[in-house]
Amino acid sequence: MAELGFELVAYDIDPSKIEKLKRGIPPIYEKDLEGLLKKNLGRLSFTSDINDLRGIDVYFVCVGTPQDEKGKANLNFVFSAVESLKPLLGGKEIVVLKSTVPVGTNRRVQQILGDKAYAVSNPEFLREGIAVYDFFNPERVVLGFGEDSPEWVKEKMLSLYGYFVEKKVPFVVTNWESAELIKYASNTFLAMKISFVNELARLAEKTGADIRDIATGMGLDSRIGKKFLNAGIGWGGSCFPKDVEALIWQFREHEVEPKLPKATKEINEEQLIWFFNKIKRHYGGNISGKTFALLGLAFKPNTDDLRESPALKLAELLVEEGAFVKGFDYVKGARENVRKLVEVKASTRYTYGLTVYDDLYETVRDTDGVIIAVEYKEWNRENWNRIGELVRHKALFDGRNVIEKDLARELKSKGWHYEGVGVVV
Repeated sequence: MAELGFELVAYDIDPSKIEKLKRGIPPIYEKDLEGLLKKNLGRLSFTSDINDLRGIDVYFVCVGTPQDEKGKANLNFVFSAVESLKPLLGGKEIVVLKSTVPVGTNRRVQQILGDKAYAVSNPEFLREGIAVYDFFNPERVVLGFGEDSPEWVKEKMLSLYGYFVEKKVPFVVTNWESAELIKYASNTFLAMKISFVNELARLAEKTGADIRDIATGMGLDSRIGKKFLNAGIGWGGSCFPKDVEALIWQFREHEVEPKLPKATKEINEEQLIWFFNKIKRHYGGNISGKTFALLGLAFKPNTDDLRESPALKLAELLVEEGAFVKGFDYVKGARENVRKLVEVKASTRYTYGLTVYDDLYETVRDTDGVIIAVEYKEWNRENWNRIGELVRHKALFDGRNVIEKDLARELKSKGWHYEGVGVVV
C-alpha cells in the first residue's frame, strides 16, 4: 500500500518484530519483500504503541486465526485487536478484516464497534512465495459490507483500491457473510483439487496410467483448468489445513453435512502415509538404521514457513521407524527455522532425528535414499551424476513429481531406482 502512495502505520504487540521492521528487515522470507520494505520506509512506519494509531482513516486487522484445540478458528486475536482499537475511534473510521474469519465474524465485530466505526470484510488471497506479485496483480478483490453500511464506506474502499479499479481487476462487492465464505470456499476447493488428483494417482499406479498425462488431459478443459492438479505428498501450510477444518466446523454448526470438505481432509492425511509406505516397500519394509536425504523442508517452495509442512511430517514418520534424516532447502530461512524447531524438540527430550545441512551435496552424502518433498524445479538442474557418486544407494523418491520424465529415464539408465506419485517412467 505504501508503494501505491499511501501513508501507513503498522502496529504489532511484539517490540522485537517492530524494531526489525524499522530497520527494513522483514520477520519472514518472501520474494522481493525486503527491497519493497526498505524502499518505502518513508511512507511506512512501525510502532508497538497503540496510541500511535490515532487519527487514522482505515484500520486493517491482519492477525492470525489459528485452529483451537477442537479445530475451530480461534478468533481471540481478532476480537482483541478490535477491542484495542475502540478507544481510538470517533465514528467515521473503517475497520477492515483481512484475517480469514468464519461466517458471522464481521457481524460480531460490528456489534463490538457499535457506532464507533464500520466493519468491512476484505479477505486476502496472496500466495506465499509470490505474495508481492499477487498483491499488485490480484485476480479479484472481494469486499463485504453490512446492510446498514453507508454509501461513503463503499466509496472509500473503492477509492482506496483505485489502482486495481484502473487495472480493471474484477471486484466482488457483496455482504459480510458471502465475503467470509468466498475465502474458505476458495481454499477448500483448491485443496479438494489436490486431494482428488492425489487419490487418482493411487489408481493410476494400480493400472499403469500416468497421472501427469491424466492431469494434462484434464487441465486442458477450460472448466477444470490445469492449476492444482499436481499429484504429490499432500498439501500443508498456514491456510489449507486450518481453513478446510474451519469450513467443516461451519457446516456442522449450521447442521449441514460437510461431505466433500471432510473427504478432502481425509485423503490428504492418507496421502503422506501412502507415500511413506512406498518408500518402506523398497527396503523390504524395514528402514531402521537407514539414512535419507530430505530435499525441501518448508510447506512449499520459496518460503520459510514450516506450518503443517508435509516434508517435516514425513521426516517424523521416517525417524519413528528408526531412520536418520538429513534435510536441505534452498531458502536459508527455512533451514534456520527447522534448526530452531529441532532445538526446541531436543530440549523436551524428544529426538527429532533430523539434521539440517546448508549444502545439497553434503546432504546427500552417504545416504540410502533421496526424497524430494518440495517442488523446486531446480532439482532438475542439479548435478545428478555427482549426487550418484555421493549416495550410498541410488534410490530417488519424487514426492512432488518434479523430476522431468527424460531426466527420470536417464537416472534409471544409470542405475537409479526412481519412484514418483502415480507416474510411468
